Amino acid sequence: MTISPATLRSLRTELLVKLALLLAAAVLLPVAFLSSPRLHAGDPLANGILIGADIALFVACAALVLQRAVVQPLRAVAHAAQDIAAGDLQRRMPATASRELHDVAATFDRLIDRVREDQAQLIRAEKLASIGRLAASVAHEIGNPLGAILGHVHLLRGQLKTDEASREPLELLAALERESARIERIVRGLLDYARARPPAPAPIDIDDVVRSCVDLLRTQGLLAAVEVALELTDEPLFVSGQRHDLEQLFVNLFINAVDAMNGRGQIVVRLERAARFTLRQPAVRRTFADVDGAVEHPPSARAQRWLAGHDAVEIAKIVVADSGPGVSPELAERIFDPFFTTKPAGKGTGLGLAIVARIVDNFHGTVWVTTAREGGAAFHVLFPVVAAPSGADRARHQHGRRSTPSTARARKAHS
Repeated sequence: MTISPATLRSLRTELLVKLALLLAAAVLLPVAFLSSPRLHAGDPLANGILIGADIALFVACAALVLQRAVVQPLRAVAHAAQDIAAGDLQRRMPATASRELHDVAATFDRLIDRVREDQAQLIRAEKLASIGRLAASVAHEIGNPLGAILGHVHLLRGQLKTDEASREPLELLAALERESARIERIVRGLLDYARARPPAPAPIDIDDVVRSCVDLLRTQGLLAAVEVALELTDEPLFVSGQRHDLEQLFVNLFINAVDAMNGRGQIVVRLERAARFTLRQPAVRRTFADVDGAVEHPPSARAQRWLAGHDAVEIAKIVVADSGPGVSPELAERIFDPFFTTKPAGKGTGLGLAIVARIVDNFHGTVWVTTAREGGAAFHVLFPVVAAPSGADRARHQHGRRSTPSTARARKAHS
């Protein structure tokens, strides 16, 4: 049963009022009794019996008040806590009418919710780690014979003449090569997903990586009918990792958005530097039409859990939003699982967002999805900000800024 906060009363005030009334009654009752002209006020025995009865009555009434206001609610909370400690994480704390005990019960419920979420995350992490090991093994075993198959197909196509009699065999070889190439993309996706954390991370400028990935996809024509709005910092914002991994992350998110919009719509990329304490405050977000002005949203639970395990002072906040159909709350967690896809059979392997989640984990960040103000999906990413490179590292960084990810890698990174 849910109790409205407006109906809650202060336990302290309730106890003070009730005990004060009992004390006043305990004092006034013997005074009134002894002041009666029919009684003998000077009789010590009668006075002792009266005072004793008065004290006993006061203690009994006070015990009854404490039993109902404190002891019974605490026992109910203790019983619920025992059930929870025994493993019943679906148990909720009993409702109470006092504000203090209600706050205790609400804190317990939030704690249990946190435990359940952490437990689910741990199970998911263990499952994904197992899938990663399996993926690496499968990719290795499939890769070698697949390379041989593709090599033989190329040799056969070269030996066939381009005449009318060879047309059907050439078409069959082309189909075999096309399907083999699809298997190769899946295998490379498995390898990308199973790849371990890089041993020597370096500072990377997010702003520059985003711009280079957008330029790359525009060159390939993937963004021909897509409006891309960049709301970036226009100043270096560094995170620690490998540049090609961050490029792959953004390429996968962009291609995922393009696929969700069927190649036509709007993508918005927002990047900002945020102080740690601001992530614990409600966020103010504009509506898409900006008709009602700003809308306040509570702090993200995912961000709060991530902050509890990291001590970064400054955070890089990244949002990649699109105007597609969005992601339902029921699928908000599953879309990051390997091989889970909402695309028709044969259109995707479900590794694109799984690779995104793995890269974010390698960067010691977190990622989740919500509904965007553009109407589609908004992928939120948080990374700890690191210091800018200096000296020789800065020279290598500037050289890296002039390079862009290869077309082949960008296409193979997404599945």
